[in-house]
Amino acid sequence: MVKSKSPDIDVGKMYFSYADHFPGRISSMCKLSSVIKAIEEKLTKRQLTMFKKDIFGHFLECRSFSFSGVILHNLLLRQVAHEEDSREDQLWFQIGEHLIRLSIVEWCLVTGLSFGVDTNKKNDEMEQRLRNTYFGGVHRKINVKEFDAIFKELKFEEMDDMDALKIALFYFADRVLNARKNHCQINFDWLDQVDDTQYFRKRPWGLLSWEMIYESLDNVLFEKDEKFKKTRLKNPDHNIEKYNLYGFTSGVQAWIYEAIEGLPSTWVVKMKNKIPRILQWKPMASSRINFAEVYSFFNDESRLGDVLQTLEPNSKESSRNYWVSVKDYLPSIPGWVLKVFLNRLWNNGDCAVDSLVFDDRMNSYLCGRQHTMSKSMTDVDMLLIPVNLDGEHWVLARVDFRKNKVWIYDSLITCRDDKRYRLKFKPLEVIFSRWLEYVGFYNIRPELRSADPWKVIVVRSTPQQEPGTGDCGVFVLMVTMYLMFGLGLEFNASHVEYFRKKIAVDIFNDDIVL
Repeated sequence: MVKSKSPDIDVGKMYFSYADHFPGRISSMCKLSSVIKAIEEKLTKRQLTMFKKDIFGHFLECRSFSFSGVILHNLLLRQVAHEEDSREDQLWFQIGEHLIRLSIVEWCLVTGLSFGVDTNKKNDEMEQRLRNTYFGGVHRKINVKEFDAIFKELKFEEMDDMDALKIALFYFADRVLNARKNHCQINFDWLDQVDDTQYFRKRPWGLLSWEMIYESLDNVLFEKDEKFKKTRLKNPDHNIEKYNLYGFTSGVQAWIYEAIEGLPSTWVVKMKNKIPRILQWKPMASSRINFAEVYSFFNDESRLGDVLQTLEPNSKESSRNYWVSVKDYLPSIPGWVLKVFLNRLWNNGDCAVDSLVFDDRMNSYLCGRQHTMSKSMTDVDMLLIPVNLDGEHWVLARVDFRKNKVWIYDSLITCRDDKRYRLKFKPLEVIFSRWLEYVGFYNIRPELRSADPWKVIVVRSTPQQEPGTGDCGVFVLMVTMYLMFGLGLEFNASHVEYFRKKIAVDIFNDDIVL
């Protein structure tokens, strides 16, 4: 399957159908634990203290972070197709019935690395002092594997402490964040840049590491399903597809642990609450985890704990530099994600909703990007929405952003089974807070964000129509106009004929207020 050239795969659907899933074994090029071990063993006590206080120092607590390729492979099988022209700031995956996002926001929260604008120095602006002093000069070629050996042979106890710190910072960045095959040359530009520690520290390492892991994750299973099938036809004993993954894979693992709650303790153990979040987790040895076990778990809603579509900062994280650097960026939730989410909520609630609710223009209006009405959505505290029930009947929903309430005005409420009727609107208690969060409404109106749950209230005093008359549309329009002008709902079924004629005349004269 060619992901980038698959017109038959709808946006929002998994690239691989369940029938095309296959066992896989990932070789991660990221050597987080071994690099941490080498740094701890080689640096002097003073040098190690300096490293702990620097930009990558928190990762020293990840000395026992085992790679769990089986879990990561099961995630990658569930990647969801995204729009071709979308920015490369987020990836989506389907776990059970849930969509979860890995974006630069989650990446910074998990890794503790910062986002920002990169200003890469040109080669002619850098000196090669470290290369000339410790690594044989500018003409020497050194690949990644060779640098591992060289690092272990360096006599750090005889070295200037600042030089030792610089080499350790470079080693971590190049071997962990920029992880690739052993035969690849080290990043000599980074080795030169680290000599200017102030510049090196200010580089947006969250963004730099994200760009590499994004490219790796988004392309790693490219045509792997077809390769697996073809190889198995030739060799029936071929039961697993092997492939490599580049970049900071440990960061992806930590995000999985954060996003999918309830993972078995034989896979990973949460130690205690720490920040950044990668420090909270201790993965178990991958030999204790098998493909079938993980595959079954990810497909079993009864075993999954809470699945978090996005990660949000807690009070401690909100003041950290890595969150401050990315909070104003906050990638928007794509419209197709919202459609999938809303469809599932309504379907689970046994409620059909008119397609207008899913219109992308509505999303643009909600977040203030497009003013389709006389007022911007972000300037009002109340929203009136016509809602269609079961494709047969219209009601009005009045949303109050300050009170976190939705009032339902139904002109046939007296004909309803109260308990069953309320279930139809249960999804609204979830939808509006999530919807407004998704489209960035609360970024513009932060004073309206509240931890209080939303509540749906059926208005029993709504004027009632005669059953079987099909007058619900007229009632919705009239309730809307009365609420807009702050009037009491003092009309009844006997006024319908007048209202119909008035609405028709107003439309003809282009004078309707709706």
